Amino acid sequence: MKKIFFIIAACFIGITSVKAQIAKGNLFVGTGIGSTTYNFGNYSYTYSDANVKNQDQKAYTLNLSPSIGVFLTDHLIFGGSLNLAYDHNKTDISNTTDNFLTNNSTVNTTTFTAGPFVRYYFFDAEPKNTLVFVQADAAVGTGGGSTNGSTLYTNNSATSSNGNTNGMFVFKAGGAIGVTHFIQKNIGLDISVGYGYDLQKYTTTLNTQTTNAAGLVSNTSSSYKASIPQNGITLAAGFHFFIK
Repeated sequence: MKKIFFIIAACFIGITSVKAQIAKGNLFVGTGIGSTTYNFGNYSYTYSDANVKNQDQKAYTLNLSPSIGVFLTDHLIFGGSLNLAYDHNKTDISNTTDNFLTNNSTVNTTTFTAGPFVRYYFFDAEPKNTLVFVQADAAVGTGGGSTNGSTLYTNNSATSSNGNTNGMFVFKAGGAIGVTHFIQKNIGLDISVGYGYDLQKYTTTLNTQTTNAAGLVSNTSSSYKASIPQNGITLAAGFHFFIK
């Protein structure tokens, strides 16, 4: 009987502690400690003249996102977050048509963004030690990066290039559903899955080295403007402090 009493008392204390942290006016402070987005696609084109082009594209993003918010109600949090992200996008193309055989390019960028978020916790009268939430967020920012690539042509000539990215504009938006598990009365661990949209606009300056079929080498400079939207599934983990 005493054991049952202590178990009930411990559960009651745990619920009371969580309820004290999930309350209007409390602060919500923490960070994402490891999130990643991975997108991929493999595309094949077969033309009527029997020529074939294959394109393989892979991209991933790593994020660190400290945030702070306030409980507007016992369920609803409004706040702001910063985001530091690293993006890697690699494209490989091989074909038997046009005037090239292979084309490979890699773009790496680091971005910094800031923006608001809204999170809603689901529970009835009493919050539990593990709570379900939904969250929506958006952010804008800037950044920089690098690009490099190479192309082999059908006439045995080749080009290789490298460059830098500047004037970057970044917009991010997304939504997620997840759980917060309280490992202490005021510390919660998050795990979530969601959908994310990422738009990057920038200007890249390139230095290109060309080797013709006779082996002669020449160098040229150029630039281009890009607008790259991406979207995909987002997995995230983090921790937050619930402060009265």
